[in-house]
Amino acid sequence: MEEAIFLPVLSHFENENFWTASGGRMRYRVDPVKGDEENPPSLTAQVWEGPWRLQDSTVEETKSFPMTEEGLEELRVWVMAWQQTINARPERSLAETLQARDARRAELEAQSKEE
Repeated sequence: MEEAIFLPVLSHFENENFWTASGGRMRYRVDPVKGDEENPPSLTAQVWEGPWRLQDSTVEETKSFPMTEEGLEELRVWVMAWQQTINARPERSLAETLQARDARRAELEAQSKEE
């Protein structure tokens, strides 16, 4: 059975707060993006497979949604779809998750040396 997805009310994001949570092995983060004259405020969401934190994981998708009640509902539907996708995958062993984390850390270290 899938866990329910909780998202805070719109004012949470309007007050420039981010949100991070999980649903099974699926992890996600939502960041508010201030608008300007050309672009209205939005919510940018990232999703990845746990168990590790964002910095030790590979983001599977990043998507933006309008910072409106409708956009918040679109975001909820998107997160729920990812929750189903990720949690339907075969579970990885501890060795596999450690290998994936270490590979991501090595990738980030290599990138920082190039800069």
